[in-house]
Amino acid sequence: MAWKCPQCGFVHENDAVTVCEACGFVRAAGRLALVAEATGKRLAVGIDTAIGKQLLETFAGEDHVYATDPQFLLARDPVRGGWSLAPAPGAKNPTFLTGAALGTAPAPLEPGAVITIGPTRLRLRVENEP
Repeated sequence: MAWKCPQCGFVHENDAVTVCEACGFVRAAGRLALVAEATGKRLAVGIDTAIGKQLLETFAGEDHVYATDPQFLLARDPVRGGWSLAPAPGAKNPTFLTGAALGTAPAPLEPGAVITIGPTRLRLRVENEP
């Protein structure tokens, strides 16, 4: 499905494109879903959200005990037009993104990425929602 840039009027044939090729306008990111591999349950977010132990307990299974409140932060990325993941200050166990420990700067989130606490606990698959 095509979309028209509200800033310059350029028409993009590919709806998956989030940045206008003509002027650089960034479309708002859609919703993001975290799917817990242990339970198959999902959490959809549409706004910047702090994810921690209490929220994880509602959908992610027994490994929520390895998280703190908050454990990591999900935020819209206005530059890229997608979402980013950042570690929360004070988290006891490190947050990993697709096998690599998060640094101090936010990391871009791509569909299919896996968020874990430590290298193996609480596997959450990242999906985009329309």
